[in-house]
Amino acid sequence: MKHSIRFFSIGLFTASFLLLVFYLFFDTSEENIDHFSTEELILKIEEDGYRVITDDEFISYSLYVEEEKQKQNEKETSTAKKDEDKPKKKDKQEKKDKQEKKEDKDEVKKVEFTIDEGFFIPDIADLLVEKEIIDDRQKFIDYLEDNDYSPYIQLGTFEVTSDMNLKEIAEALTTYPGN
Repeated sequence: MKHSIRFFSIGLFTASFLLLVFYLFFDTSEENIDHFSTEELILKIEEDGYRVITDDEFISYSLYVEEEKQKQNEKETSTAKKDEDKPKKKDKQEKKDKQEKKEDKDEVKKVEFTIDEGFFIPDIADLLVEKEIIDDRQKFIDYLEDNDYSPYIQLGTFEVTSDMNLKEIAEALTTYPGN
């Protein structure tokens, strides 16, 4: 056991000595940064695609960026105030549009459709939007995903109406229809 430990330590010593000799005499890495002048360093950095700026230039650039942010915020604030000051005609038109939509929604639409093998959630959402059962496709998809309904969608024929909320539609689609 003594001999093997001795040989191991001699091997480590020899390897360390060889690495030291190689490092001192054969090291071909680039020269130390202290050997270069500032101009040479700047040229080298610019060759690599970087830009070198002085402290004064950096400070002026930082101030410029802050001023641009302030101008943008002021623009947004003034635009919001102008929108509030617009005449009430737009509000009247919006009320009419909402009333028309409400009247359209008062008509309950009943749709029967079949989910076959190979249907995906986005396909079902597209079908429901097309039949005007739901308004927002992505909201329906997100609801199914967030509430863990998506893995339990059943195959078969389903009947849904436009007055059903997302939960009722999801429960209808996850309940076995028996068809």
